[in-house]
Amino acid sequence: MIFNERLRALRKEKGWTQPQTAEKLSIAYRNYQRLEADGNTPNFANLVQIADLFGVSMDYLAGRTDRREVNGSAGHDIIITSDLAEDTAELETLLRKVIPAALEAEGVALPCEVNVLLTGNEGIHAINLAQREVDAPTDVLSFPMLELTPGDKPTEEDMEPGSGRVPLGDMVLNIDRIRSQGEEYGHGFRREAAYLAVHSVLHLLGYDHMDEGPMKKQMRSREEAILAQLDITRG
Repeated sequence: MIFNERLRALRKEKGWTQPQTAEKLSIAYRNYQRLEADGNTPNFANLVQIADLFGVSMDYLAGRTDRREVNGSAGHDIIITSDLAEDTAELETLLRKVIPAALEAEGVALPCEVNVLLTGNEGIHAINLAQREVDAPTDVLSFPMLELTPGDKPTEEDMEPGSGRVPLGDMVLNIDRIRSQGEEYGHGFRREAAYLAVHSVLHLLGYDHMDEGPMKKQMRSREEAILAQLDITRG
C-alpha cells in the first residue's frame, strides 16, 4: 500500500487533481485512479514515468527507502555536454532518464558520475583517432574508469571523497550516426539514442562484445531487457 499512499501525497503536495495528474502522465484518468487505489507497485516503465514527474526516486515510490532523492540513494550525476549547434534538450532529458534506469537495472546502488559528450561524425572521428588510432567515425564510444566484469558493482572504495560519487566513466554519442541508424533500422532517433546509451552504460560496467561468443549474447540480452523495462521498443 506504500506506493499508492505516496503517490496520493505527492499529488496533493503539487496541488494537482487526479485528472490533471493523469494528463501530465499521458494516461487515461481511469488508469490513474487505479494507480492511487491499488496496493500494487506499477510496472517499471510507469514507475520511471511517475518518479520523473514528481522528482523523486523510484525506490521512494516503491517504499524501499524513505529518502526522496532522485534515483534513490544512488543520486547519479549525469553530466552532459555538447559541441553541436543544434538544440539537444530533448535528447538530454531522455539520457537523464535512460542512464540512471540502466544503472538501477544492473543493481548499481552507489551514486555514480557519468560524463556524456554529444557530438557528430567529425567530433567522434577525431576522438577515435586520438584515443584509439581508429581513423573513422563510430556511433558511440565508452571509456570506463573502473576495471569491472559483468555483474560486478562499484564499491565504496571506488567513490571519490570530494564528490561522494563513483566516477564510472565517459560516453560519447554521435548524433549524426544515431539519426541515420534510427532511420536505417526503422525504429527512429529516440530508440536508437536510448539503445546506444544503455549499450555504453553496460560497457562502463564491464560488459564487452569483442567476439561473437557468450559475452556478446549476454550484453545484447541485457540491452533489450533494460529497454523493454523502459518501454522503449522498436516500433
